[in-house]
Amino acid sequence: MPDQFPVFRLTQEAYDQLALVIKESPEVYLNPDVDFSEILASRGVADYAEKTEVFSTRPISLTPVSEGPENRADRQALDFYNSFEGLTANAATCERMWAWMTHFKLHSYSLKRWRRASNTVLPNYLKTHWLVDNASAGLWRSNTAARTWWIADTAVKAADASGGAFTAQEALDDFAEFAVHYHILKNYEFTRHPRVLAELVRALLNEAKGIKAEEGLYALTRYLNRRGGTQLLDVLPRVQLREHIVQQVEYIMSDPGLVSDRSKIRNREPFRSLSLGAGVQSTVLALMADRGEYGLQRPDVAIFADTGWEPQEVYDHLEWLESELSFDVVRVSAGNIRDNILQGTSPDGHNYLGLPAHLINPNGSSGIASRQCTAKYKVKPINRYLRKRLKIPHGRRAPKDTQVEIWMGISADESLRQKPSRDEWSTNRYPLIELGFSRAQLLNWFKENYPDRYLPRSSCIGCPYKSDAEWKRLKEDDPKSFQDAVFIDMALREIPLVRNAITRKGEAYLHRSRTPLADVDFTDSKHYDEVMLEECEGLCGI
Repeated sequence: MPDQFPVFRLTQEAYDQLALVIKESPEVYLNPDVDFSEILASRGVADYAEKTEVFSTRPISLTPVSEGPENRADRQALDFYNSFEGLTANAATCERMWAWMTHFKLHSYSLKRWRRASNTVLPNYLKTHWLVDNASAGLWRSNTAARTWWIADTAVKAADASGGAFTAQEALDDFAEFAVHYHILKNYEFTRHPRVLAELVRALLNEAKGIKAEEGLYALTRYLNRRGGTQLLDVLPRVQLREHIVQQVEYIMSDPGLVSDRSKIRNREPFRSLSLGAGVQSTVLALMADRGEYGLQRPDVAIFADTGWEPQEVYDHLEWLESELSFDVVRVSAGNIRDNILQGTSPDGHNYLGLPAHLINPNGSSGIASRQCTAKYKVKPINRYLRKRLKIPHGRRAPKDTQVEIWMGISADESLRQKPSRDEWSTNRYPLIELGFSRAQLLNWFKENYPDRYLPRSSCIGCPYKSDAEWKRLKEDDPKSFQDAVFIDMALREIPLVRNAITRKGEAYLHRSRTPLADVDFTDSKHYDEVMLEECEGLCGI
């Protein structure tokens, strides 16, 4: 038989005295080590607790927020909930029991879990989170111990009634991330029926994922509350109940004002933009989409961000690709990266370079320079074009109904390069990963469909991410470009203007061996694709 730890409740006298302490000396609560038994004894209350019929299978405690995932304190509620025996929903309405737990077991945790806002009056803050005036009206939304139990109880009740559609932990994870979901559901009488509650939570986890936490869910629950006035929701068959909810969710998720995640807006097509690097992946993705293969829709536009320093074979290939595709191909540019290197400036005129050159620091240690070339020469000009095309003024937020999918040509074997968009109006999408295509499969597809064409890699002539195989091929097949890279490599160390822009001390090199490019023996076996996993924005080499 597991260990049992008795659960107590405050006597009414102790409860009333602690309410007076909150009014008269609230500052004592701010001490995480305060001994409330001593405070009560000083006020003449010796016997401050009495046994209940509830037990715990472990000592009552909760992990401080700082020791767990940030802003996810409630995710530990299920373990807390499952540790109790005899704690029925009726017994859980005893505010004196929860006040005992919060004062004598969870006080230091509560101070971290419910951090006091600077504009909150201290007695009001303490009264809300340590004592409750009306248990039936709000015990579940305030007292630390009680709220932790009730949020888990709601998740368990919903999961048990869901017919296996989701687990209690999945429901709890949603409540922990969007506490307002839990609060709103507890506010309505009709959600007390387990099956109605279950279908609402099921919708939040599926069809309504991305709903605006307050406005959207309020709209849904208000509708169902009105519907409950003409139909008893709790007696409807599950199928019919679900139809009611899903139908209303579809209406709500079609309103941009009620959706927090623009990618989830229903019944409107996003503007699709393919980031075209003119390399293997983005080329094949563009051609597949143009043919409508594998369920891919044609993008509205493909954008080639020109750094001005690609090998000639890439520009030749891009011209051919433009003639093959039926949708718009647009070239944008933030300037010529080679010219900027020699001028010692970034494209926006600052006196530094964002080139990820390999460094030898003054103390002899190795390092890599700041990586900003992709962001400045690809991401920014692409976003600038999209804003102009979609008529989004510079510095202004996009209208709520503006939804852009930015397609990235990253294959399944480079899935680590996936990154979310930094802009609220756009969503990065990775169709090749969705379809499970590797780089080798894409090359085979291209060879089968275009057997007479060569498909080049896409990267700047002097990209520090090149493998030895790439450097060797450039040296043998395009000696003019290779010599240009040798010149820029030398400039990083020997031209003061350039050197100061990348590292005022130490030395910079294009090759990872940190030796002059002209002297390197290209026999290293490290593969180009392995190196490109380090590329910062997922837009190069595709």
